[in-house]
Amino acid sequence: MNRNFIFVFILLASLSIVNAIPIPHKLLKRTTEFTECRQSPTPPLLSVVISPDPVVSGNTETFTATGTLDQDVPDGSDLIAFFGDPSTSKIIGDIQRVTMCDGGCPKAGVQFTKILAYSDVPELPNPYDIVVGVVKKTDVLACAVAIDV
Repeated sequence: MNRNFIFVFILLASLSIVNAIPIPHKLLKRTTEFTECRQSPTPPLLSVVISPDPVVSGNTETFTATGTLDQDVPDGSDLIAFFGDPSTSKIIGDIQRVTMCDGGCPKAGVQFTKILAYSDVPELPNPYDIVVGVVKKTDVLACAVAIDV
């Protein structure tokens, strides 16, 4: 009978210690969350899913961007993606782009989905930012950013 009490006491003590150990936030992370870009006026938000998630340096990263714009996408617009260093505000690696108008440009009020493959992801600092946007030269038509990934 005494052994049972000792066993139960040790079991409960072990469980309470395991529950008290803090688990770093990064381990609980499930998906990268994208939010609005910080610029004025704020462009429409793109819904972005990346694969693999989290990003793996040296691999190909696939960005799937979905959105609905309040204006027609002009011919010559691109979907772009790049990584940034928040400590220096510099772009890491290259800006990858794919044309938005293959098979016709998306129209205002109509949802579109575009996929961009970013091959050979550069070595990334900890933390880093991810920016995905629809641009025409220097005009930002839609945007999403993941900060301090």
